Amino acid sequence: MNTHVRTLASVALVSLVGVAACDDDPTAPTENEQELITAVELTLTPAAGGASITTTITDPDGLGPQPPEAQDTPIALQAGAAYTGSVRFLDASDPDDVEDITLEVREEDEEHRVFYTVVGLAGVEVPLASLDTDGNGAPLGLSFELVTGAASGGEGSLGVVLSHFDDEPKGDGLTPSDETDASVSFTMTVG
Repeated sequence: MNTHVRTLASVALVSLVGVAACDDDPTAPTENEQELITAVELTLTPAAGGASITTTITDPDGLGPQPPEAQDTPIALQAGAAYTGSVRFLDASDPDDVEDITLEVREEDEEHRVFYTVVGLAGVEVPLASLDTDGNGAPLGLSFELVTGAASGGEGSLGVVLSHFDDEPKGDGLTPSDETDASVSFTMTVG
């Protein structure tokens, strides 16, 4: 093999080893890792005044195979009322060091959106215009308004899903991403 070919082969081998070594660099920046969320706290405050309602659903393994724990009692909402709502996401896997993941969601607001889904409660809605927004004006959803209609006479639920837009742009934030950070349902009645 001539010297020129041997030199090119050596350069190619060194370059290949260098590229492979870069992938294993523990100090290289990484994408945002998915956080462990073991509790979702929902607070609803009547717009007309009165005591706030706060309830928490725990999910010790986060999005693991175990389902979230059920609430003790359904949230009882007044018919024909409006509520100001807020949601918090917590990592309580270490009871001595509970981490408020909501702070990170707010800091990375252009990569997150909270989606609300009402099931089985006719006339109850979360208006899109009531959601707080990110730095680009797209919905974020850490705070919102919940409006009730007439008494429904049964139980329904308010689903809360924290969607993470790490691998795709959030855009207008109207469609969930394929990555979910938390998903729970709060049981409610309207009477």
